Amino acid sequence: MNARKSLLSAAVAVGAVVAFAGLPAGLALAGTSVSVPCSGPGGGAARLVAAINAANAAGGGAISLAPRCTYTLTAANNNSFGGNGLPVITTPITIAGANATIARSSAQNTPHFRIFEVDGPGGSLAASALTITGGDVGGPGGGVFNNAGTLRLNASAVTGNASEGGMMSAGGGIASGTIGTGPVGTLILNATAVTGNTTTGGGGGILNHAGTAILNGSQVSGNTAGNGGGIASGPGDPESPITGSSLTLNGTSVDHNTATGGGGAAAGGIANGGLAVIRGSSVTDNSAPGGFGGGIANHGTMTIAGTRITGNTAPTDSSGNAGAGGGIINANFGIPPSGGSGVLTIMGSKITGNSASGSGGGIVNQDGTVTLTGTQVTGNVPDNCEPPGTIAGCTG
Repeated sequence: MNARKSLLSAAVAVGAVVAFAGLPAGLALAGTSVSVPCSGPGGGAARLVAAINAANAAGGGAISLAPRCTYTLTAANNNSFGGNGLPVITTPITIAGANATIARSSAQNTPHFRIFEVDGPGGSLAASALTITGGDVGGPGGGVFNNAGTLRLNASAVTGNASEGGMMSAGGGIASGTIGTGPVGTLILNATAVTGNTTTGGGGGILNHAGTAILNGSQVSGNTAGNGGGIASGPGDPESPITGSSLTLNGTSVDHNTATGGGGAAAGGIANGGLAVIRGSSVTDNSAPGGFGGGIANHGTMTIAGTRITGNTAPTDSSGNAGAGGGIINANFGIPPSGGSGVLTIMGSKITGNSASGSGGGIVNQDGTVTLTGTQVTGNVPDNCEPPGTIAGCTG
């Protein structure tokens, strides 16, 4: 909640608004929007479930939550992709959160489920001033799974969710895109915090799999994953047939995230296997113990402009595996996902104060192409760039 408030004070959710039909008793209809009280016979989590069901049945609609209320979910509504506390969203729905929270109950006997699932092609969710927390599922998206639909979160928070224990576990906070070959699925975050989420797979905060993800003025912080502690974008496998994943960060912070995959770990902050553009942002204080790319691992095509990459680390892990590429590792696997493999362009940026226990405190370039323009690569430990002579304009 505090992280959300520190970003922007308010935002407006947009989407289709359609009148409801057949509303359950106790739901107040005001124009084309339904208000769900915090408690009582016409409120709480049960009425939120009813409101979403009614919206889906009507082809879409708008839901307003009670200010600063917590709607606590105690059981799964359905079993889709590991289970959801709320009905799967299959139509355009907007939720005005009013600083409310939707949470999975923390009681010990509560079954595992995520909070939201949005299914395309017709499903879209636009939510504002809403906290999504406590989701825990053995499938994609601990908090939200955007399955080939559209997800917009404005001035919101996705925090303390987990995706673990299943073959498709990934995206501790949000999984977006598709489990197919793509490219489908759109994720837009405006002034939104994705914090303190975990997964045993890729993308502790966000997994963008064969979709489009755009983060504006947002924060991805304190998340943990096997790979891509903060964000994982792309197919997840350099030999995957999936193409078309794109990631754009504008004025966004990716900080204090961790990749825990040991000797095979990559990207404490951002793992990219598709197309990525990072503008006016910061990638700081992320870590990949025993892995590659404390801040960023790129095996797709990435452009970085006006961005600070500092304080990231690739230390030795508990098994004695040394890390490499404290700031960035850029790798060409010889397979061109999304138009290029290991193509990195950096303009007007700073890559300073990063470290690795092995080589390449600043940047490691593994058979790829790195182009630096007006960029400072200094003060990294044990060196700035590896192998020597592979990155023009980077020495020491």
